[in-house]
Amino acid sequence: MNTIDYTQVPYNFALCLHTQCPMASTCLRRLVWDTVPDSQEQLNVLNPSCTTPSDTCRHYRPAQKEVYARGFCGMQAQMLPAQYAKFSDKLIKYFSRNCYYERRRGDRLCSPKEIAYIREVLTSIGLPHLEFDAYEERYNFAD
Repeated sequence: MNTIDYTQVPYNFALCLHTQCPMASTCLRRLVWDTVPDSQEQLNVLNPSCTTPSDTCRHYRPAQKEVYARGFCGMQAQMLPAQYAKFSDKLIKYFSRNCYYERRRGDRLCSPKEIAYIREVLTSIGLPHLEFDAYEERYNFAD
């Protein structure tokens, strides 16, 4: 199991207090709880009265790192102008203009779901083989 860096946990990520849950040893919500520094005054916690420890918990989030992508500027160099126009138009409609450019430059990571969508767009323009500028493994706190 990889060590969780509490500084990487989003502020609004809900934690779980159920130590007796059968999924506790692999649940990101429970494992993050163990990394909270003593100096942290406020936390977002799932109400223990509204959650039931079980192997089918609807709040379960696996504590496995997933692959995120950083940037896709290099793709443009391998596209014809018409392909890039279709590619960027579809992604700007999906992300919005500013968010598209943040992801393109690598200022914002592309989540696994976003990577899948970008790959769909690449396939639709006939370039499914293109790769992102870089990849990183991270815990998935959002998808």
